[in-house]
Amino acid sequence: MSVIGIFNGQNIIGLPCDTVPNVLYPSSIEFDPQEKVEQSTSIYTGQAQTYDLMNSLWAGTISLPPMHRYDADAWQSFILGCRGMVNCFLLGDPTATVPKGRATGSPVVSGANQTGYSVVTRGWTPSTISILMAGDYIQIGSLPTLSAGFAPRLYRLTAPANSDYTGSAILSVWPNLRDLPADGTAIITRNCKGLMRLAQNQGNSFSSTPGSYGINGLKFREAI
Repeated sequence: MSVIGIFNGQNIIGLPCDTVPNVLYPSSIEFDPQEKVEQSTSIYTGQAQTYDLMNSLWAGTISLPPMHRYDADAWQSFILGCRGMVNCFLLGDPTATVPKGRATGSPVVSGANQTGYSVVTRGWTPSTISILMAGDYIQIGSLPTLSAGFAPRLYRLTAPANSDYTGSAILSVWPNLRDLPADGTAIITRNCKGLMRLAQNQGNSFSSTPGSYGINGLKFREAI
């Protein structure tokens, strides 16, 4: 188990494929976006009333192929080190480590205490069309800032963004902003990751058979 940081008193553990040489990567990561929405339906008219709680979070499943003992030992140690839902880890989308947009400049959060599903930013190359595109990821916060309460957070753009003549841009993002990011917090556009934890204390099982080791799908959710 490789501890790479601390979040709310719990360890942040590095994924084996990121911290142990030559350990295999997941065969797939299935993202299952979660929304906090309530709805009531009239039994008389069938009319529905929806209550948007303005809270979304990442969730999903990490799948791993059959493996040999070297890889299995690393991944099994990672599972044990997570201690169910106690400790956290960093996870991103391995198929989208580079943005489709131009993503040039030195972008930062512009203005403190922002909330909701958009973030005002500055520091991009001025007057650029498609500075980011829908589906691109950004990361706000990083490990060195944990002491200030700003954990690494993963966001995905839901609409393309252009920078204006000052290098500012408003990004439409999912999920909603965490941690009230401080003015000037750097925005990462490559190899973006967010803070996750296992979604359950039981069921994170692994098996050993002669010549082959298996791990059931690991369910995760965002650590908030």
